[in-house]
Order: sequence, then C-alpha cells, then structure tokens
Amino acid sequence: MRGGRAYVEVRPAAGGGTDIVRVDAATGAATVLVPASALRDDAGRAILIEDLQLSPDEQKALLFHNSVRVWRTNTRGTFHVVDFATHHLTPIATVTTPGKPGAAAANAPSAAGAAASSGVRVRITVAGRPDTVGGQALGQRTAGVPAGAPSFIGRGLASGAVDADLQMFAKFSPDSRSVAYVRGNNLWVTELATGRATRLTYDGSDDVINGTTDWVYEEELGLRDAFRWSPDSRRIAYWRFDQSAVPAYPIVDATDGQYPTVSVLRYPKAGAPNSRVKVGVVAAAGGGPTRWLAVGPDTGQYVAQMEWLDADSIAVLRMPRRQNRLDVLLASATTGGVRGVVSDEDSAYVDVEGSPVTWIDGGRRFLLRSDRTGWRGFHLYDRSGRAVRQVTPDGADYLEIAGVDSARGLAYVSAAAPTPTQRNLYRCALAPATNAAPACVRLTAADGTHSVEIAPGNAYAIDTYSTAARPPVASLLTVAVGGDAAAALRPARVLEDNAAVAARLAALGIAAPQFFRLPMPDGTLLDAYRIVPAHFDSAARHPVLMHVYGGPAAPQVSDAWSGSRLMWHQLLAQQGYIVVVVDNRGAAWRGRAFRKGTQGRLGVQESQDQIDAARWIARQTWAEPTRIGLWGWSYGGYMTALTLARGGAVFKAGIAVAPVVDWRFYDSIYTERYMWTPQANPNGYQASA
Repeated sequence: MRGGRAYVEVRPAAGGGTDIVRVDAATGAATVLVPASALRDDAGRAILIEDLQLSPDEQKALLFHNSVRVWRTNTRGTFHVVDFATHHLTPIATVTTPGKPGAAAANAPSAAGAAASSGVRVRITVAGRPDTVGGQALGQRTAGVPAGAPSFIGRGLASGAVDADLQMFAKFSPDSRSVAYVRGNNLWVTELATGRATRLTYDGSDDVINGTTDWVYEEELGLRDAFRWSPDSRRIAYWRFDQSAVPAYPIVDATDGQYPTVSVLRYPKAGAPNSRVKVGVVAAAGGGPTRWLAVGPDTGQYVAQMEWLDADSIAVLRMPRRQNRLDVLLASATTGGVRGVVSDEDSAYVDVEGSPVTWIDGGRRFLLRSDRTGWRGFHLYDRSGRAVRQVTPDGADYLEIAGVDSARGLAYVSAAAPTPTQRNLYRCALAPATNAAPACVRLTAADGTHSVEIAPGNAYAIDTYSTAARPPVASLLTVAVGGDAAAALRPARVLEDNAAVAARLAALGIAAPQFFRLPMPDGTLLDAYRIVPAHFDSAARHPVLMHVYGGPAAPQVSDAWSGSRLMWHQLLAQQGYIVVVVDNRGAAWRGRAFRKGTQGRLGVQESQDQIDAARWIARQTWAEPTRIGLWGWSYGGYMTALTLARGGAVFKAGIAVAPVVDWRFYDSIYTERYMWTPQANPNGYQASA
C-alpha cells in the first residue's frame, strides 16, 4: 500500500472461504477489509481468489478467479470489483454498450475481413522472406483444401476469440473510476459508477490480437499484458498483433473422444514470418480512432516494452529482428511522433528480459542495463539521451534493479556476486563524489540466494532467502540508509519460515550439495557441484549422473533451493549415485565473454565442455569411469542428445527430455537471438544440429 507500511492479502477464514485483510508491515496486525461471507458470486458460491489488485485510491480491489490456462499461465478468467466500504461485489463485464458510431467506423474491420477471420484452416505454405509477405486468415478457404473441410478442424489453440466471455489483464485506471481489460482479443473499458462497458477495438479475432500478445512474444519476451493506462486516465496505449502471415502449426488431440481434433497454433519458426506488431493510443472514454505510434517501418522489428512517462509521453523499447540493438524511444500520444533517445548495440544480442530500462525521477532520468563494458551493469542517462555515469562497477554481473530511492540518490541492485553461484543485494550510489569510480556495497550478509523487493517508500523490504540445502525463508526487513552497510537491512519479522519443510528434510538426512570448480583442458574453471551418498567414501567408485541445462545465461549451479529437482537428485544419491552439475560456457553469469561466446553455434562449445567435464570426473577416485550418464530437459534435453552424439564412449547412457534437435524447427525469437536465421547462418545451424 502507499508508503509501504501496510499490505493487503487473502487469508483463509475461520468459517471457510477467504477474507481480504490489511496487514501492518511492522507488527503483522491484520484488519479484515472484506469478510469471506461477502465474497460470493450470484449463485452464492464462494469466490476462490487467484489474484488481487488494489485500486490506486485503495478503496477497492480487483479479484481474479475462475481462470483458464493460456500458454504457460492462467491469464484468462473472471474479474470482480469489491468495494471495501460497502463490501459490494460487481463483475466488470456484464453490460455491453458498443462505442459511438464514429468509433465503430474507425476501428471495425471490413465485412470481408471479418469473414476471413471467423474460422480456422489447416496450415498453408506462405512463401517469401520473413515479415514482408501477406498471409491468409485462419478461417480463410485455401486453394487445395476442398469445400466441406473435415469437422475435426478446431479453433485457434487458446485463442482469446474463443472465450469471449472471459477477461484478461483487468486493471484500474489511475483515478480508480474505470477498469480496462481484454475480452475476445479486443480492448474494453467498464465505468465503475454506471457499469457501462465500452468496446475500444473491433478487429480482434483468431488472427488479430489487441491488448495481449501472440504466443512467441509471451514465451520469449515475457510480454503478456499488452496495454497501459495513461497517468491522467484519459487514454490507453496498446499493442496490436496481426498473426495472419505466421504459418499455423497443427496440434492433434487424440485423447479427447473417439476421433481426434486438430487445433492450430501460429508458431513462427526460425526464419519464418512473425506477427506484424503496431502500438497505438486510443481514448478510454468512448473509444474512437487509434493513433498509431511511428515506431518505424520495419515489419520484422520487436516492440519489447512500452510505458507512459506523463500524460503525453510514452517510452518504447524497440529491437530489430536480429536483436543486436535496443532503441530507447520517446513517443507523443497526441501526434504519434517518435524520437530516438539512445541505442545500445552488441555484436551478439541485447537481452530485454526483465527490465532493461528503469525510469526514475518522474521520467526525467533512466537506468539502462548493458553489457557494453564486458560485464552486465547499469548506466544512468537523462531524458535527452545524455550519459550521466556508470552506476555499477565491473567485475561482476549486476542483474536487476530491486528498487530506487531517488530522494537519497540510491539504487538497490541484485548481483551474481561475490561469486556467480550467489545472488545478493547491493546498494549503489547514483551520484557519488566527483570523478569517483562506480561503487556498490553488499547489503545481504548470508551466503546463498536473496530475492529482495523494496517496498514503496523504501522503508521496508521483503527478502526471500534460500541455499541449495535450505528451503526459502521470507522475511520483512527495515531499510536504513545511514551507518554501516551491514546494518542497512534489519530483520523486522519472519513472514514464512517453511519450518515444517526444513524439519522433514532434516529427518531425511538430506546432504548439502558440495560446490567446487572443475578445470577444462584450456585452464578455464567451470562452476560445479556434486551430491554424494550418505557415508561417502571418496576412495570407492560410484556411478555418476550429470545434469545439464546449459543454455545462454541460464545457470544451474546456484546456491539456491531447487525443489523437486533436488529431491530427485537426493533420491539418486540415496541409491548410491553421485550427481554432478556443471555450468558450461555460455550458461553462467561470469561476464559478457563467458555468456556470449557461444553466439552463432549453439551447443558446440557447451557440449564440448560437458564432455571434458565427464572426462575429468572419470579420472577421479570416487567415479566409476564406465558408468557416467547425462540428463536434461528442454535445452538440457538438446544438450544431452548432442553431447552423447559427440562424446561417444565417454557416456554410458542419457535421458533427453523434450529436446530441441534442430534449431530450424524452434521459435523465431529465441533461436534468432543466438543463431540469427537459417538462411543467413546455415553453417552454424548445421553444426548445432
């Protein structure tokens, strides 16, 4: 809540159901805002709250429930607004009032276009170079597909046009008077005082998506919620995706009845057409024509992020399809005009996961994340694009901003330091003494992994701490600025200690993983750990199972709780196996050269590192050299298959789960980030297959 001295959460009620309560951060004292008895739908059934969003005026909350899965997560469902004063519960989508005739004319598709998007077809081949060709709508009849197509052809997989009565990503306007949401792949706004629902876009279909994203943007850019309220509550900026050029991939379900059904997924493989993406601004009251932002004519580019800075200015992050440059743009919502602020280029790729740009000081300055010095770090710029200073020092990778205290000129940053296997919170000065080198001080004391969130007002923080042998403990901390850095984060109270889990683990005699560094033939030391059986005898030979993921910037050798995977490995150790995990080159947070040295030839260096690691293990007194295996999932499955194919007799067996076997068949954004296209890099694709 405002000031960060209280928060709202959902708790089980004594008589069943759940209460919505306000919790005092310092004391933990709870006050019921809405009792479980008021949280029931029109049929009298208890609402099972899956997510809660507080209104900006803190007088209401949005409740998300009755959800269905969309790709990886449940993001489509039902929203209600509950008033804390009256306990009145109102659905956000009950009365539908079309926009004014002018708005309908401006946004509605043509009759031909609407007809073309009404159904689903089997995939056709679309020729031409990526992102420059036209395509056919999923429902459009295709030459070669006979009339009276088979009845087993279904709708687009997880299409928002199918579940038009469910809503996505509802959020309050900044003035708390309205709620905007996606419904049927269109944007809507409901005025809370009257219940009037207004449709803002009219072309949503299986092929056209407004306000949320296509599959590949969600999977590889982490973008799902694709609209933003303006600070004055008058306008909404949103993404629009046209998938019609993306080849459709058939998904056969032979388990749901006597006959199979076929759904389709718009799946852009490496080098194939992507969705055409635009970003625009529409009036929140009544809709009307969309003002499209002039973010560039390149139909293959990515618009990775967008946020309002003030009532007219919108910050946009743009990348070319090759993903080797990040452009920070400022756009005018009124005119649609755009100017470049700064660009960050890399001969390999620019990473936009998380928050590559953090705006501070009311939009007057921003922190840009970059690898430009050879280490991942943050650089301060003003709004004109002038570089102010480097904020984080070289020598370690600084990963994400946990919070910014603009009044005191401080940034709180998570770093893979003091070793790459740990995560700690550091405090960095935004404006140090004149000509002073960048300096950051460590605040979290215990070795392991700390995931820290700084509360609004910078008075409190929540630290979720774990190690490879200790389940997470969530604690509330007070944040002090002056004095010794070791006392900057002071424990206030424990929010969740997972004591019952820790006790069960202790009873099982779980052995802590042993961290070490494993030498490569060229002298490079790779981070590794091993799990050994109880009463381990280092002079006795044991079978060894290696585990790998190995993908770019995706370390597995972390001093952090890994849950079910750790339990699986501990079970193997109980059966007499030694489990070894090694982070090959490309995987760990050890500077740009280590992370990006695999560019253009995924799997080649990584698999060689795993082979050399297995050979080193085979020479140890505790390993049985004829019984070394390897297993992995996803990228790890790919690594397992490739490593065994290249490693020959080094390995006795392998388990490759859900592997990529040829990067030409994987999705465009992930694959091209590291490999570019098959057309431009045929030798790299061949070597990596």
